[in-house]
Amino acid sequence: MAGIFALSIDPKTYKGNFLEDLFWGTFYQQHLGEQYGGLSTRKGLEIKIQTHRGLFRHTFQNNLAGLEGKEGIGYCGYTREPFFVDSKIGQLSACFSGNIINRQELVDEFKSFGHIFERGGDDIEIIVKLIAQGTDVVDGIRRMTKKIKGAFSLLILTKEGIYAVRCPSAHWPLVIGQKRGAVAVASESGGFNNFGFKLVRDLKPGEIILLKNGRFEKKDIIFGKVQVCSFVWVYTAFPNGVFEGIPASLVRKRLGAALARRDIENGFIPDIVAPVPDSGRSHALGYHQEFCRQIMAGKIKRIPLLEEVLLKSPYAGRSFTPQEEEVRRLEARIKILTSGEVYTNKVLVVTDDSIVRGTQISENLVPKIELIGFKEIHFRISNPELRSYCPYGKTTRRGELFAARMPSKEERIRFLSSKAKNKNIVRSLEYNTVEELAEAIGLPRKDLCVDCDLPAK
Repeated sequence: MAGIFALSIDPKTYKGNFLEDLFWGTFYQQHLGEQYGGLSTRKGLEIKIQTHRGLFRHTFQNNLAGLEGKEGIGYCGYTREPFFVDSKIGQLSACFSGNIINRQELVDEFKSFGHIFERGGDDIEIIVKLIAQGTDVVDGIRRMTKKIKGAFSLLILTKEGIYAVRCPSAHWPLVIGQKRGAVAVASESGGFNNFGFKLVRDLKPGEIILLKNGRFEKKDIIFGKVQVCSFVWVYTAFPNGVFEGIPASLVRKRLGAALARRDIENGFIPDIVAPVPDSGRSHALGYHQEFCRQIMAGKIKRIPLLEEVLLKSPYAGRSFTPQEEEVRRLEARIKILTSGEVYTNKVLVVTDDSIVRGTQISENLVPKIELIGFKEIHFRISNPELRSYCPYGKTTRRGELFAARMPSKEERIRFLSSKAKNKNIVRSLEYNTVEELAEAIGLPRKDLCVDCDLPAK
């Protein structure tokens, strides 16, 4: 998914700096996509747009001239967005997060009617073409929602204001924040507090709202089957994100605790527990805290140390979000460093959110851990086994998934040790179940999308 942000102000009551709030609000979505950044603003009837390749802060911080206004949208992701068009329903600029599964089918349909695509018919171009066929923006959104298959969250800047849309399945989140004279909508709420915004609520499934003059109003709602992405809480979101009133960090600690309870029941207590940074950190805290709770209750006599055995270079990018395999492998190799300490003959539990392809662990992580002395490695993975690629995002593809390629847990363990000198260094691999995942999140199982944890259809 990509990260998107919208801001509308009331010049009469707003006391801040519009461009500063828009810039930093978008910046805090950067972890959701690093390849491109973009801003589009409106002052009067004129819509302005800038997009750049590369990290958002470095390409935009000294390049905001001409973007002044009172309403704007921002984007961090894998394509050039926002995307501007001049259509029969007026000028509009749009950006989105998600994936359109039937994109090629829609491209072929448009081409059969003589349409020309300036971007090759990527997702946002298809979305905008569909919306432009409506009698107005809301009607266009309704038409678009009926035509596409997939999941999305969407921002549309127009002369009326900013339309924010969450798809009927509510698969990807959008949250609303407010402060005096301003309203914001974002993929995540993590940056709200730093600039005075208070998290108000999530957009409801299928809800369309209009941001205008520092306020928001509901314009329509499109009903469908709710299937909120469970992986948002497990990994995708920054740890301080709150969705449906549930903090991501809390869910991750609950998942880590569930894995610890299973180890305690089986009589297994490692010497050290360490996270894969940064995604495994809250999971490791939850794992360690469960041991602490049980020793204080007198149920066990020893607990593992919580250590930073693995360190992440602050200047490396993310290794999960890039779509190119070569880029993922490079980032995985350079981002993780090991501690300068030596842990001779220690038993280590490594916590992480998930195992997607398995190659980063086998080729990089395990050999690095072996070099600093550990005699045993036990992986504790918070998300259930990923058995089917996610059609609603763009980060996994058919045939890539570790658990789908290797149904046997013993085979997976051998694979994870395959690049180490000691081919028996990885001793165990445990996951949470789908039921434990739903319990940790606290929403009904029927309202959660766990398709990636189920066998491929």
